[in-house]
Amino acid sequence: MNPLGLDPHALLRAFCWARVAAAAFLVGVGPWAPAVLLPGASGGGLLFAVLLLVVASSGLLLVAGRPPRPRVVAWLLCLLDAALITAVVAATGGARSVLVFLYVLLAITACLLLSRGGAVAIALVSSGLYAGLILARAIVPALAFDEPVDRTAALDMLTILVTAGTLTIVSVVAGGLAERSLASQRDLESERRSLGDLRAFSDVIFESAGTGLVALDRGHRITAFNRAAEATTGVPVSRAVGARWSDVFGGGFSSADIEAATAGKPGASIRREIELSRPDGSTVPLLITASALEAGDGTRLGCIAACEDLSSVHQADRLATLGRMAANLAHEIRNPLASLSGAVEALTGADGTPVTRARLTEVVVRESLRLSEIIGSFLAYARPAPLELERVDAATVLDDVLRAVAERGPADGVKIVRAYPATLRLEADRARLRQVVWTLCVNALGAMPSGGELRVEGQRRAGVVELTVTDTGEGIPPQDLAHAFEPFSATRPDATGLGYALVHRIVHEHGGEVTVRSEGGLGAEFTVRLPERHG
Repeated sequence: MNPLGLDPHALLRAFCWARVAAAAFLVGVGPWAPAVLLPGASGGGLLFAVLLLVVASSGLLLVAGRPPRPRVVAWLLCLLDAALITAVVAATGGARSVLVFLYVLLAITACLLLSRGGAVAIALVSSGLYAGLILARAIVPALAFDEPVDRTAALDMLTILVTAGTLTIVSVVAGGLAERSLASQRDLESERRSLGDLRAFSDVIFESAGTGLVALDRGHRITAFNRAAEATTGVPVSRAVGARWSDVFGGGFSSADIEAATAGKPGASIRREIELSRPDGSTVPLLITASALEAGDGTRLGCIAACEDLSSVHQADRLATLGRMAANLAHEIRNPLASLSGAVEALTGADGTPVTRARLTEVVVRESLRLSEIIGSFLAYARPAPLELERVDAATVLDDVLRAVAERGPADGVKIVRAYPATLRLEADRARLRQVVWTLCVNALGAMPSGGELRVEGQRRAGVVELTVTDTGEGIPPQDLAHAFEPFSATRPDATGLGYALVHRIVHEHGGEVTVRSEGGLGAEFTVRLPERHG
């Protein structure tokens, strides 16, 4: 008999329908989910097999009717779902999958279908499967190859402990709530104890979350602030609760932006990376995901935001980028140095006609200028100056750049097409914005040595200025497309490989984004999106 004393067959059928609904939800939402939510969602075949098995097993039970031993069937379904959830988590990012919460839902369901002990057993099985997955993917390979366990692996171990603890607490607390709910029908005192346990259950879930959670009311004041948010921001809970959003998170991501992005859009959310200044003077990169908080009848209660510390992610990215930059910089410098060395050695020889010496001198000058260009571009990328923000008309900047490109002498047969309004105002650094447009246009011309069309477009969309530079040249090979904005990733021998990297950094300094689309031999399209107001 289940802890609530309800019809076990009815509960089992409801569980089957819930499994089908969950599978349908993942099928419908999965393809549209952004990469930041499903960072590792590359196992499409595995996900399809899991969802197919869920639908098949649920459909079989629904068609078969009332099984003779519903408790045994419930045990089998819970154990099967623990394995299937582990497969889904493995296919969607492992330790960084947002679908880990499915384990919690399974623990709560086990409390309804089984006894409290059964729910704890399912929680332990789920914890074991999850720990095995993380160990197999992160810790064991490192130990097998005698490699040191890095900070990310340590965080993965912490994730295992937090997840296992949360599942155990959920199963124990939710199981207690389920058993007490039967007694609450007989005694008012027992009902008050159940409500107290429910509050404890909510607090445990809220406080045990590894991600910082912040709830706001309609006045944009903080009403809830968990321990993870306190650790991330450095602001005590006692000071955060009751304070305005801007008092804790500054103006980099305003509550008005959250309100505007989620108003009248059920389920809508907004995400942004910011640099948060802590009270101790340090700064931390945060990824904030905010969505509307609504009552059951649809009444807007406020907002809820999840904030994640990206320090470890950024540090790993910086180290990886630094290694690639060092190797590529050495490669870029080696070629002109070899030419210089050979030319200087020949010049110091006793033999050689004046024509030969003039040619060698030209090589020295040319390669010296190339070295200077490489080092100058690298310093500009490595030591950026602060932005000098002002109100800028992007249309004027586009006109100036295209005029300079035309005076510079574009390749024969290149047609320049302008498709932007007379005015496109935004807050930006004029010189940096011009550098972005100039780099994109010059590289586009370099990709069309035999002529083609250079098309420059501009438009305004929902507070964002969008600039697009399209060429009909050689395009970017598919294998190089993912590395287009990495330093020293040039595909042409006459380029330093820092142009697109500088474009990417400048755009992100302005709080915008730059993307590229290309098919080999069919040209490339670069799109720059910049907010009208910085910050």
